[in-house]
This record gives sequence, C-alpha cells and structure tokens, in this order.
Amino acid sequence: MTATGAAASKFDAVVIGSGLGGSTAAAYLAAAGQRVLLLERYSVLGGSSHVFRRQGKWEFDCGVHFVGDCGPDGHVPALLRGLGLDDRITWLPMDADGFDTIIGPDLELKTPFGWDQYQSNLIDAFPGEARGLRRYVSVMRKLGESFDRAVSPSSKTEFAKALARAGTAAPFAMAPYVSLLVACGLDPRTILALSVQCGALTTTPIRIAAIAQAMYLQSYAGRGSYYPKGGGQVLAAGFAEVIRSHGGQIRTNAGVDKVLVEGGRVTGVRLEDGEQIAASVVVSGADTIRTFTDLVGLEHLPLTYRQRVKSWKMARPLINGYFGVKLDVSATPNSNYFAIPTWDDATSLLSLERMARQVVGARGQSDGVSWAREFARRQPMFVQSSTRRDPSNHRSAPAGHAAIEVQTITPYNPALWGFEGYDVRTGEYRNNPQYREIKKIVIDGMLQRMEQAYPGSSSNVRWCELATPATQERFVGNSGGAPFGLELLPSQVGPLRPGVRTPIRGLFLAGTNTAYGPGTEGAMISGQVAAGAVVGRDLVAAVRGGAVIADPARLAAWAPDFDPLDACRGLTRSGREPAETDSQAAPIHIS
Repeated sequence: MTATGAAASKFDAVVIGSGLGGSTAAAYLAAAGQRVLLLERYSVLGGSSHVFRRQGKWEFDCGVHFVGDCGPDGHVPALLRGLGLDDRITWLPMDADGFDTIIGPDLELKTPFGWDQYQSNLIDAFPGEARGLRRYVSVMRKLGESFDRAVSPSSKTEFAKALARAGTAAPFAMAPYVSLLVACGLDPRTILALSVQCGALTTTPIRIAAIAQAMYLQSYAGRGSYYPKGGGQVLAAGFAEVIRSHGGQIRTNAGVDKVLVEGGRVTGVRLEDGEQIAASVVVSGADTIRTFTDLVGLEHLPLTYRQRVKSWKMARPLINGYFGVKLDVSATPNSNYFAIPTWDDATSLLSLERMARQVVGARGQSDGVSWAREFARRQPMFVQSSTRRDPSNHRSAPAGHAAIEVQTITPYNPALWGFEGYDVRTGEYRNNPQYREIKKIVIDGMLQRMEQAYPGSSSNVRWCELATPATQERFVGNSGGAPFGLELLPSQVGPLRPGVRTPIRGLFLAGTNTAYGPGTEGAMISGQVAAGAVVGRDLVAAVRGGAVIADPARLAAWAPDFDPLDACRGLTRSGREPAETDSQAAPIHIS
C-alpha cells in the first residue's frame, strides 16, 4: 500500500499535529517507550501555541497568553514533572490582586486570585447588587471547586459525581451562563461586565454552559494565573526535547492527507506528497471535525457516530491584532484587560441580545464594511502584553517598547469578510479590496481598546499586523477558523464532547475539541489522557502520585541563550532545514 518509490515506515504511533494536545501525547508516548512520529503540516512546532517574530525585534504569542493552575500543587506543573520538564519551564505569576481587569467607561473591575476577594471586588464595583452577586459567586464557586478538570470530564459517571458535589449549584451547570446572571437579578451593565470573559473561551454568555465558565474562573481565580518564562514556545520546545531524546521522530512541513483504515482499524497515514507511513496507532491532534470528514472519511464511522460528527458546532473564530508599540509597560499592572468601549448596548437584556446577534453573530448583515464599522465601535476586546508578563524575555520587544496583542471573537462569514470563493490555502484572498478595507476598520477599533488599557499606546505603534478567521484556517486548518475547537454549549461540554477514544480501533484524539476543553491546560491534559489510553495506564493518576514517566537524564541541557523557536522549526526526516529568517517565517495568524 505504499506510494510508488516510497517505502512504508513502521512506528508504534503516529501523532498528527504539534499543537499542545498532540505534542503532549507524543511526548508521553515516547517517554513510555513507544516509537513515535510527530507530524506537523507547518514549518514550526506548537500549533496555536507557537510564537512568531517580526523585524528581528518583535515576538508575539499566537495562543499562550495566560495559564491557570500552575502553582506548586497545580496539574500543569505535575504534567510537566512527569516528563522531566519541571526544572526548565518556569511559571511567572500574574498580579494576584487582578490577573484580569475589566475596564469600561467609569469601571475598573479586577478579577483576583481568591474567590473571597473576587466577591468583594464585585460588590465594590456594583454596590447596589450585593445580594445577587453573592448568589452568583456562591454558584460559580461551588461548580468550579466541584470539578477536577483532568478527571471530571472523562466520563458521564465522573461528571455526575462532580455535579453531586456541587449540591444546590448543580441545576445551573448545564444551563446557559446568561441564565444564571439573570436568575441572580443582575442589571444589564453588570451582566455585560461579567460576560466579556466568555470571549476568552471564544463564545458568548448566551451560548456557553455555566459549568464551562465556572471552570474558567476556578482555573484562574481559584488556582492562580501564570505565564511561561520565555514565552509560549518553550512548551513545544520542551515536548520536542522529550520526544527526540526518547527515540521519537519529528517532521515539520509534513501534512497528512489521509488516515488509513482497513476493517475498522487504523493502519497508518498517507502524507500529502503520497508517502505512506505504517502504524497501528494514530493520535490526531488536528481539528476533530476535519479528522473524521477529511482524514478518516465518514464512511468508516458507525452511523450514530457519523451523525454526531455532523451535529457538532465549532466555537467562534478569533481576530487578532499584533502591535509593536513604543511604550514602557514595566510599571503597569501585570494583568489582562477586557475593554468595554460603551454601555450603549447594556440598557436592557434585549439590547444585550441584540448586540450579540448583530455584532458577534452578524445576523442580517450583508455589507461587510458597515458591519466592520459597528464591530469596531461596539465590540469589547481582550488586550494583553507578553512583554509585561515576562520582562526578562529580550526577544519580545526592544527596551522601552512592548509587544501588545488585541483579540476578540468574530463571526465566520467568508462573504462578509471578503474571502468567499477563495481557496484560503493560497492566500490570494489577502488582496481582495473588501478584505483589506475591513481589516483597516477593525484595526482602528483595536487601537481604541488598546488605548483604554495602555494610555498613550495607540499613537506610538511601530508595527501592526492583523489575523482573521481566514488566517487561522489557512495555517492551522481549523474548521471555520475556530482555534478553540467545538463550542462550549450545554450540549458540547465535558463528556458530551468527543473523548480520546474513537469507534475506530487504534485512532485516538487529543486537543481542544475533546472533553477536557480549550486552552493550554485543557489541550495538554487531553494529550496526557490520550497517551494513557494508548499504553493502557492512567497517566494522570500516576503522575499525580509522583511518577516520572520520562528519563530526565536523557534530556539535553538548555544553554542560557536557548532559543525555543529555533528548536521548533525546520525539522525534517533528514535532519534540520536552514532556519527561516524573521521576514520569511509565516506565523499562524498573520494575514
């Protein structure tokens, strides 16, 4: 079954995609003694977690902005400890009194580390709603503290146990988050302020399940917010080191065309260049919908599972603005900002619903330019600076400057954006006049939100690029440009999402589409669980119990000037390709 002139290679496991789910799975499989091949379609490892550079002086994180539960007893450090990486990945804490700051006209609301202080901050910001806010925090805290992110989503039985622990808060778990806010009798302004963080999970309060938002708050308000020293690329670099030092192989620029299936069992993969690689196990860290529809083929699935795949709904895509700014942020708070531009849409529940429908959903919108103007004027956005998170990272920005990112959820509507009819893989859509005009309008809105968070920044921009849903689809292959996978609807949360096992023998899943949810932590947990399913061992329990699966003595030391990006790019079957220059490298999100 090999392509002409190409001999099949035999591996114990092939892992598709080097996002944090796939990379974690590959690292744990290699550490457990499996002969592993990690395949990445792009030129750099890391998927949405990798960094990119511009002009030799700016570095931007594509996806790793802040990570919860990274304290000494946190699950993330334990997961890394199981691979022998705990001594080389350092977690920098963000401000304990406000890792998130929600800002708007006459509002500054800090989300701190600690539920009690969170409640106090809410009541100080909205003193007339103390009773409703106490109820809100009580429900969210009970839900958040009742769920173990690495265990509770794994099965309906474990999920039911968590609901039982939540007691009187349980009825809200599977309801839309907005229903809790309304049940607490909160005013529209307060509801808007407590809704903007839903954007961090690429959804809206009307759609997200309350339990998903509670787990977000528990990860950060309950467990602390952190950032990896050296930037998000160190995670992929660490996993790559484990894989290679334990006998595994990695290939970049190696897109998979098909997962080969015979008689209901995986037999390997076929690459886009025709090469076939034999393996009895395939772990897909790629987009789950495309895994089944494009790589596997729905004809190989049982009818009920086939219908389930067709029913899945992706989360909203993100639009990301990257700004190199002449601004010293060293004395500013080490916080994320959720910037609300106006309260005009918070006069009633109806006006909030209308905003979600018109601005985020773009319903009834046919003129992309008109929609973009409303979007730029009304849409809240997330603002953060990796330079502020890690002042020691000299690659982030020149002295006295900062790399700042602004992002928000946006509709996936090719006609609205101006790339309908284009093959996004070619990048030709970038020259469409409508597409370029909409990008300019959106950037203007982002500059306004950035100015809210960092006064003086908008007039001192030295570099600017914008990534749209087409960018995400082009470079990562996410369905609908959605980097966080399946939306966290009440019907798609916890065990109602895909598990790591599939109906096809030897095919496993990892990544943000799985039961463990989106974000850095969820993706890595999914990879750990998937590897455990392959080798028949509960790796979560083993590592929590102190087991170290990898042999730390095999890991090469990192030099003081170690460059994680250089360690993650240009990896081929024959060795390493010449490193790309900053101007040649194409980031996941850009244009």
